[in-house]
Formats: sequence, C-alpha cells, structure tokens
Amino acid sequence: MERERELSNKDLMGDALGQFSLNIATGLLGIIMYYYTDIVGVSAGLVGTIMLLTKAIDAFADIGMGVLVDRTRSRHGQARPWLLWMVLPLFVSILLLFSVPDMSPSAKIVYAVVTNFLFFVCVYTPLSIPYLSLIALTTRSPADRALMGIYRAGFGYFAGMVVAVGFVPIVNAMGGGSTEWTLLAALFGAAASVGIFTAFRATKEKYSTVQLKEAGEVKKTLPFMLGLRLLFSNKFWLIVVSAGLLANILFAMSATAGMYYAKYIWGDVNLVSVMGGIGLIPVIVVFLLSGPLIKRWGKRYTAVLGLGIGTIGLLLRLLDPYSIPLGLVGSLIQAFGMIPLMIVLAPMTADTIEYGEWKHGQRIVGLTNSVNGFGGKMGTAFGTALIGWLLAWGNYQENAAVQGESAKQMIIAFNLYIPMIIYIAIAVLLLFFSLEKQYTRILDDLEQRKEMIG
Repeated sequence: MERERELSNKDLMGDALGQFSLNIATGLLGIIMYYYTDIVGVSAGLVGTIMLLTKAIDAFADIGMGVLVDRTRSRHGQARPWLLWMVLPLFVSILLLFSVPDMSPSAKIVYAVVTNFLFFVCVYTPLSIPYLSLIALTTRSPADRALMGIYRAGFGYFAGMVVAVGFVPIVNAMGGGSTEWTLLAALFGAAASVGIFTAFRATKEKYSTVQLKEAGEVKKTLPFMLGLRLLFSNKFWLIVVSAGLLANILFAMSATAGMYYAKYIWGDVNLVSVMGGIGLIPVIVVFLLSGPLIKRWGKRYTAVLGLGIGTIGLLLRLLDPYSIPLGLVGSLIQAFGMIPLMIVLAPMTADTIEYGEWKHGQRIVGLTNSVNGFGGKMGTAFGTALIGWLLAWGNYQENAAVQGESAKQMIIAFNLYIPMIIYIAIAVLLLFFSLEKQYTRILDDLEQRKEMIG
C-alpha cells in the first residue's frame, strides 16, 4: 500500500540546504588541484599524491564516525547535533585550505597536507556522515525519500554549478591572485556554514536508534565487527556502495578536469563557465521529470536512462575533442548522465537500511552511511589523484601557457574516455538492484513486527 508522506516541502527545502553546503565544499575541493598547480605552483604529481593520502586517511575516519553517530545521544537527536557542532569549523577549514602562504615548495606541501587532513578528518567527515544518516532518521516514506533525493540533488547540483561556473571567472575578474582566491573561498565558506545551520534547524529525527529500541523494533546496539559483517551480507547495499565509489571517482575527476580541458584543449580557461552554464539546462529538465520518471520506472531505471544519455554526449565529443561547438553540445547532452544517479543514490542507500533491518532485525544507520562514505572518499581520493598522476605521466608543465601533445592526450583521457567506462560500469551494477520490487512488503512486515511487540 502507498505510505503517507511525513515531511512538508518546507522541511525538504531546509534539509536540502545541507547538501547545498556540502557541495559548495566539495566544489571548492574540486578546483583546489588547479589552485595548487597553477596559482600556488606545486607539482601536479605531488598534489595528486597529497590528495590520495589525506582522503584515504579520511576514508578510514568515516568508519569510526559511523559508529559514533550510532552511539550519539543528545537532546537534538542522533545525527542532527553534529551539523550544529560543525558550522564554525566548516568556515575556518575552507579558509585555511585556500590560504597557502608564500613559502618554500616543501613548506607549501606540508601546509597542504595539514590543512587537507584537518578539513577532511576533523570537519567534513563529522558533518557528511551524520547528514547522510538523516534520510533514514527523518522518514520512512518512499515518496518523501524520493523527494528528498530530488531536493538534495537539486540544491547540491546548483551549488556545484555555482562553484564550477562562477568561481574562476569571478576570481579572475578580481585579479586572479592568491589573495583573491582566499577572499572568494572565504565568502563561499560562509555561505556553506549558513546552509548547514539552516539544515540543522529544519530537520527532526523520528527514527533514531533510541526511539526504535523503545518501540521494540530493533535489538540492542551491535558490536562493530558484527555490524560490519551484517552490512556486507546486504547484497543491495553492496551494489549501492560500489556504484557510489565509481560515481565519486567521476565526480572528483570532473570537478577539476574541465578547467584543464578548457585551458589547454580549447585554449580559454573561462570556457569552463560556459560548460557549467549549459549544464543548468538539463538540470531544470531532469528535476522536472525525475519525480514522474521515478514513480513510473523506479530509481534504478531512471538512473540507467540518464547514464545512457550521458554516454551519447561523450561519444559526440569524441568525434572531435578539439571542436568547441561539438564539445559544448556534447557537454549539454553529457550533463544528463549523472543527475538522475545523484538523485537516487542516497534514497537507495536508505532503502537498503530497511532491507537490513528486515533481514537481520538490526537497524544499522550510522555504520551504513559511514562505510558508504569510506567508499566514496576512496573513490574521490583515487579520482583526484588520478588526474595528478596522469598529468605527471603526460609531462604536464605547471603554469605553462601551452602543453605538449602527451599532456593534452591525458587531459582528453580523463575528460572523455574514463568517464565513459565509468558510466557503463555503474549502469551494469544498477541493473542488479531489484530491491524496489519488494520494498513496500518489507515496510509492511516491519510495521507488523512493531504491532506484535507493542
């Protein structure tokens, strides 16, 4: 039977401002590779290794954060208090990331390592894992979760576009120096902090571990290793976390790749704003159509359709990688590729939590999202590092006006060939996600268990 909605549109908008803030932060981290190589003057290969190491360490911190969320008890709930606690640290950490002092090259590298570590381990992880957990803690309604995915993806995509489209042209108009980068990053960081605070005020937890224990719906708190073993026996979660890992490789690469492509393949770095700007067109179309498509076809087939369209855009660009008109048209089509996936991944993850609760009698919220975060961070780390390594392999010259042919081929590879492989791999994975067919029955079974105990 159809389950009633539990959240208003106002609630969904307030919650989505959290994703707006997170995507501002990840958008800024997406362009930090360019900041390090072309503004600060650090070697591309070293930057790639720095990003890999710091994000890999942070990925392991996600596991501990998930356990901490599952065990957090406060008057604000289980996950919400972390949003409040991270408001000010988010702003300060973003400011520090884009404030590399004028020092020796080795000192700049040390500064980059320390500030990246502080941002990821001490701020972003304690913020993102609780925020992701809120989907499962605030509602069980499939309609709400689908809408939450749409709202979050919409606000998040808009934030990412603002950074991708606006940051470089604005900072260049301001002068383009390191001071201007610091100032603009601080303004974006302040906006992100305001969004997180708004999300904290707008949400309310209804299905925390404490509440469900009191209702007799879940058993005692699980030991960590048992929870991890149950999680990895959840076949649908394995599909989602694998798709998320691949998606984050692509997100990390695309956040930076476009700037190198516009500057060295098309000859004008400001064209990256045009690429991002035309991406707003499919955003509007997809968000208008995604609700009806998800209702009719389900989450996975909606995402697969988008990936297929995105692949067509990549094939079009490959006809002539140096053609600006062809590239812009291909970019427009390609932009349809990942938006549906962005919409459905978080709701699909939340659905796997109910499946695990139904199968094992244990509701594993924090650990589920933390291990998802671990996979996502490893994907982001690898995607970011891969750009640096490929640039170094292609003999990329930092701050050079023109690059050699080998460097250009590497730029084309991480803009076109690698994304196409990832699109196809994710689509194949999603075809095995059949949970939607039995999800309503699972929720009904959980309700019956609660009534029998009550």
